[in-house]
Amino acid sequence: MESVSQRVCVFLASREPDNAACREAVVAVGEWIGRTGRTLVYGGARKGWMELLARSVKSCGGRVYGVVPQILVDRGYVSDLLDITFHCAGLSDRKDIMMRESDVFVALPGGIGTLDEIFTVLGESCIGIRRRRIILYDADHCWQPLLTALRSLRDRGLIADDILDCIVTVDSIEALEQACTDH
Repeated sequence: MESVSQRVCVFLASREPDNAACREAVVAVGEWIGRTGRTLVYGGARKGWMELLARSVKSCGGRVYGVVPQILVDRGYVSDLLDITFHCAGLSDRKDIMMRESDVFVALPGGIGTLDEIFTVLGESCIGIRRRRIILYDADHCWQPLLTALRSLRDRGLIADDILDCIVTVDSIEALEQACTDH
């Protein structure tokens, strides 16, 4: 596969729940980023799936940019795998830097932080700051409840139809590659 100089921001859990399908997706996405010459931009933690993702990128020769809030430094949770470290005060700064440093956005399964990051990308599109797509990697159908909720809000007239056009859902590396190429 040819090398691409795209910076891929990945939002995902800093935990590591017992879910083989999601874990496999994290590894596959990381290996794909590294193998294709892309650069990972992520939260910089050496915890859970975040560290697994960074290890997977590095194992295939990729570069890793970590955006590290001070609380991770204070707690000793900064990954040792970072090629470039962006230090920031807190989570709002972290999102701003991640959005500035990235070409595309991918959300693997995650919790509150991941949802916050997804909605930040969508919120900027909604009010016209920057129109960007978010690619939801739907491992183990993780994002189906969110998509159902968003469609319900659209059907009630609470969100515009075109905001859902900013969401691409994939469930394979091939579909992810296509979504990033179409970006």
